[in-house]
Amino acid sequence: MCSDENGAPHAVRYLNGQLAVLHENAKKCLEEHPQSRSEENKHFYALAEYVVQRSGVVLQSPSESESLFAATFQAPTLQFICDHDVFLHLVIENGHLALDNSRNNRGHIVRLPSEGQGLHVTYRVNFETRRIVGKDTKIGDYGSVIELVILDLKNATVSSIVPEQTSGRDALLRYLQQYLDVLYQAGHHVLFSLPQFDQRNTRMEIDYSLMDIPVDFEWQETIYGVATEQVNAYMSSLWLKSAMLAYGRDSGIATDWRARCYAEFSRKEAGTYFRIKFGAPRVSILCAKEVVVYFDVDEVEFFDGEDFSVEPVQRFHKWKIAMVVGVLQARGADDHLAIIAFDLTNGRYHHTLSEYPGFNKDDELSLEYQEIIITFFAEEYLSILQSAGYHVIYSHDSRWETIQKIKLNSHEDAEGSWWKLGELGEQSGAAWRETIQRTKMYGFDQVIAISQGSINAQFSALSHLIFHSWAYENFFSSTFKPLSIHLLSSNRAILWVHLTNGSLKTLREWVPWDGESYDFRDWRIAFEVELKMCSQEELEGAESTAYKSSFYYEKYGTQADRDLHHIYLDLRHAEYLHEYSTYNDIKVLGVEDSRSVILRLQAVVHYLSEFYFPALCRDGLNVISSVPVWKSGTSLPSYALTSVAFHVYSRIEVTRHNWAHVTGGMEPIIVIIGTTGYRPLPSYILEFSTGWIVHANGAFSHGTLSIAKRVFIEERLLYLLANVNALTTMIPVMVDPLQGSYGLELKRWADHDLRKDRPSKWVRLPSDGEGCLKYLWEHFEEWRYKLSGSGDMMNATQAISCITRNYVELPTAVKQGALHIKISGKVELSLAHQTGDSTARSYSATSSVSWSTNVTVQTTVSGIKVHTAGSHDPVFTQPEFTDGGAARFRNPAEMLRGAFPNKVGLDELVQEIRAFEGAWEYCCPPAHPYALASPVFNEDGDLLFELRRGGAGANGGLGRGAPASPSTNRSGSPGFRRPGSRTGHRVHGMRPTSRPPTPTRGFPGKCCGDFLRLQHDTQPFQCKAGCQRVIRHPASLSKLPLAVSEHPCLVSRLTGRAWASYK
Repeated sequence: MCSDENGAPHAVRYLNGQLAVLHENAKKCLEEHPQSRSEENKHFYALAEYVVQRSGVVLQSPSESESLFAATFQAPTLQFICDHDVFLHLVIENGHLALDNSRNNRGHIVRLPSEGQGLHVTYRVNFETRRIVGKDTKIGDYGSVIELVILDLKNATVSSIVPEQTSGRDALLRYLQQYLDVLYQAGHHVLFSLPQFDQRNTRMEIDYSLMDIPVDFEWQETIYGVATEQVNAYMSSLWLKSAMLAYGRDSGIATDWRARCYAEFSRKEAGTYFRIKFGAPRVSILCAKEVVVYFDVDEVEFFDGEDFSVEPVQRFHKWKIAMVVGVLQARGADDHLAIIAFDLTNGRYHHTLSEYPGFNKDDELSLEYQEIIITFFAEEYLSILQSAGYHVIYSHDSRWETIQKIKLNSHEDAEGSWWKLGELGEQSGAAWRETIQRTKMYGFDQVIAISQGSINAQFSALSHLIFHSWAYENFFSSTFKPLSIHLLSSNRAILWVHLTNGSLKTLREWVPWDGESYDFRDWRIAFEVELKMCSQEELEGAESTAYKSSFYYEKYGTQADRDLHHIYLDLRHAEYLHEYSTYNDIKVLGVEDSRSVILRLQAVVHYLSEFYFPALCRDGLNVISSVPVWKSGTSLPSYALTSVAFHVYSRIEVTRHNWAHVTGGMEPIIVIIGTTGYRPLPSYILEFSTGWIVHANGAFSHGTLSIAKRVFIEERLLYLLANVNALTTMIPVMVDPLQGSYGLELKRWADHDLRKDRPSKWVRLPSDGEGCLKYLWEHFEEWRYKLSGSGDMMNATQAISCITRNYVELPTAVKQGALHIKISGKVELSLAHQTGDSTARSYSATSSVSWSTNVTVQTTVSGIKVHTAGSHDPVFTQPEFTDGGAARFRNPAEMLRGAFPNKVGLDELVQEIRAFEGAWEYCCPPAHPYALASPVFNEDGDLLFELRRGGAGANGGLGRGAPASPSTNRSGSPGFRRPGSRTGHRVHGMRPTSRPPTPTRGFPGKCCGDFLRLQHDTQPFQCKAGCQRVIRHPASLSKLPLAVSEHPCLVSRLTGRAWASYK
């Protein structure tokens, strides 16, 4: 035995020798002392014989009549698998077992095979080694080492039974487990490995994992519950990622060599110059703690110097380097993430499992090169993989499974989720209600928060127009599912292109060529893209037919006083992300097909990046939201933005590396921030306050619109309601004091010469915890006039006082999707008279008027509707007089009735709020427009709405018509065509229609293939083509959309321009 060799074979012989000797001793015990067979002595001879006696039998007789089980054994042997597991081979020379449940009946006897080699039962047993280190002067003045091998017989598992025992197998295994327990009790589970009693300084290494493995060896199927196929599929995926970087078009440009090292590695140092090109690695599982990883060296080249462009000195192909590596398991704190990784503390080269086809052992230079590669793998390569993150051989995040399946319920898409807040209990809904209440606008006039689910919903709505099918000449064709997106911080996003079925041809020198065509199925290809904002003039597809057919272009794109600003995906600079791409028809890669797969993946990324994405850009189909921005004019709509910016908004930084760990419902969102009235933006970033998007009870939400208190409450609502104050505030006026109360009168604030030009501002009251914001207008005015003297004038003191209190109540809680704005007021009038004669009596009269108006902003199927139900006309109280006062005073109720308006009208306010009805025109998604729902005020007084998908009653229909772009040659737009066709054309699953003419009076629409026109009369009319449905003309043109929406045949044909014409 040499110190520089693996001592495992010697140790195995030593261990099996011990078992053989112990077995021989057991046999001698039975031969020389047959009377010793007893329950007390069975552990002495257990290695040779084991008997389970029937009840009442004293002697340990192996006879069939007296025993339930009896077997004589050959010497057991150990076959080591690795440093943790060993096969224990038991051979039963002869024996039997009884198949009965009663120990008193003989039952059915099954004789165990004895002919030939007997019955072979193999157990897989875990083992550990322990070292006993001592120092004894009798041995020498140096330390001695005894190594123990301890078998875990209690947890041994059956590996095989040969020949297979069909009868009595379960009983056999039960008795053999009892037998292993007896061996454990006898101490046969502890054996001595090679002792070290000499004075050598170098201990012989014993590595059972590096021993020869038989050809028929059965590898383990799983490790930590993960199948070998899953591990190899994951490693193949990592290799594909590395290979795409190593062999891609930009492989030599600013790509970290570590990212490429799984597919290619070069060494140019210390006089060693070589380059390795790898195939996909794979593993075989030795045991629960170790695997053999095979690195397929597709090609290794050796050079004389650092110039690798010259012909190599030597080149080898198809080498396979085997390494034995320990593995460790890690789990995330919340159990979503499972990771299996190499334990790099003990990686070893396995010579007998490595292969070197075509290698000349007699060539000294080849032997030197081989030794260089072996040393590289044994000492360096595993550490290099760790530095690149490739030491992880399996990773699974359960959240990724749900993220891959982005589904949208169209019913929830239309309904939103805020209305559910009223149904949730106090505890379950508190968090979402707090999200609404604690939103902060930080000086912006408008904040539009758009969820990534809304963007994906828009992609789904556009799928029948632009993403259903596409092809590039005869080199690539595929059907598509809708694009999907996941937002990241720093205005970036992961974009998935989902190819359902298709075919492609690979590239030659990065140019498509007429080679073999490959079919593919269910590929989901990920890219990281940047989100940017541009003006209409800067948009690449601004002149395309598809863009000009969009409803937002038709409404805003040609107006001189405004410009459209677009948030778009910069697809021209998309970066392929292999780690988040899935290729479901590509599993574990073998040596032969790995290169072919790389060529296919290179090709699909090339076709998408170089042709598909540019085609989308040229049609403006990379726009995910548009905002009209007014650039001139003095009379602006109340909510028209004049400055705008956007960014991705998130509580934490979300990158491509941690996005899957973000809690559901807390994903990043897009916020569009802006100001009105040509105010400059206070910042280009909205500071974090809350999540802005409310997913009540886990429901879907498109997003949130918030309008600042300054814009809605102060500049619009309270401004308009100040007119109400002017009309309902009573000012006492003394016309002729000599006439007493008949010389008094009341004037409205609006009619008073000294008051009408003064503001009647509202003041916010402190919160009283009742879930609403309260504003007060209060005015108190009192006049006293005293007359006295010796003339014939009245000798008395007269007084009049008038108190006006008006209230506005704005709710801060969502109640069944409705917002109830309550405006109320009360005027109290008091008259007083005190005589100045000797009797000096006082008289008084009082009356009041109260009024209340409710403006309800209700969420309906079609969006916001405003009405004033629940309002009432002014109510005057009966006058109250003190004794004798009725004769002295004018009736105060009549005074109020004469001055107070008959009805407190809120027409201006209602008209203002009706701006929120229908489609919200100040933020335009690419497909369905947004409608507003569930209005509520937050604790700062900002007005918030939930964004919903606009339906037919919300100015619905698709935001853009079907884009029509002709197919071109390779240098032009590839167009959209059906897979398999030779010339490109768009396929939408329906016959394309031409753009309808611009309507004049009435409404032209296309119904069952015929044009019809709504006439301005009361006669019903009928579709003349197919459905024969009657449309009755509404009583007023304001209800025309409802009439049209009730005719689905007509609605299905509407497009942006036609729809906008009659709303």
